[in-house]
Amino acid sequence: MSLKLTMTCGPYDRARALIDGTVKARDIDLEIYVNPDPGRQTKINGREFDIAEFYSGLYIADLEYKSLGYTAIPIFVKRMFRHSYIYINKRAGIRSPADLNGRRIGIQNWLTTTAVWARGLLEDEYGVDLKSVTWVADRLRSVGDWKPPAWLKMELIPQGRSQFDLLAAGEIDAGITTETWAPNVHPDVDFLFSNYAELERDYFKRTGFFPIMHTLLIKTSVLEKDPWVAISVYDAWQESKKKCYEWLEWQRVHQTSLWYRALWEEERAVAGPDIYLWGFRATRPEVDKLLEYCHRQGLTTRKFDPEAMFHPSTQST
Repeated sequence: MSLKLTMTCGPYDRARALIDGTVKARDIDLEIYVNPDPGRQTKINGREFDIAEFYSGLYIADLEYKSLGYTAIPIFVKRMFRHSYIYINKRAGIRSPADLNGRRIGIQNWLTTTAVWARGLLEDEYGVDLKSVTWVADRLRSVGDWKPPAWLKMELIPQGRSQFDLLAAGEIDAGITTETWAPNVHPDVDFLFSNYAELERDYFKRTGFFPIMHTLLIKTSVLEKDPWVAISVYDAWQESKKKCYEWLEWQRVHQTSLWYRALWEEERAVAGPDIYLWGFRATRPEVDKLLEYCHRQGLTTRKFDPEAMFHPSTQST
């Protein structure tokens, strides 16, 4: 008899075959809730799921506390470059990323994975001193006993205002968000990197990193009782992604698009046939960099090794 489990994730093309039942997890009767909301949670409307897409930064911040009660497998449900999600007020006199030193920069919250990667990028590639910045957060979010590092200068956005309001008004100089604020949203708001597409390509070619945003988690209690679930779920997601690639290859010449074929061929010329890497071994350097950023930015009090993130049975993938 199959094990009955529940799972929640977003309506992604790479999850489609799982969602529509074309692909099934071995020996698991999986009930899937498709979450249209961009926020990824283990619990939705009071219902707790056995398997859930979740924020990588928040999960990493919890590694010291294990308060979530979930364990990750190396299925990175969502990846995104974040060069184009750093915005500036055009009247703030920011001509280069280095001009962000000593400024006021908005974030959604300190633990947001988008902000972790963006801050790491700004520090590593452009010499931004994160300690010199006053960070203005939409909200405070914590996990376990996590507290902001002592060096962090952070303010909360006043009630009734939004990060975008402050940026448009010039009350903050820049903002890091998961929202789309340019082009042509407000006359005073623009990209920090107007040539973000070029920079993303260069970054990927140099580092091999396609920044991990969301990771798949499984209830630790489920894995303690049935450890085989980790590989069964891992294999099912990989098979669903394979189906997605087959569909995208068909779309190569049928997509309702101007340049899709050229972009498809460009991507695979650079990244190979598997552009959305999952599995422990192939992604270890990127996971290690994310863990390094989390430590440097005070999400964790020590630098964790990638092995600490994932169920042991998936570390041979």
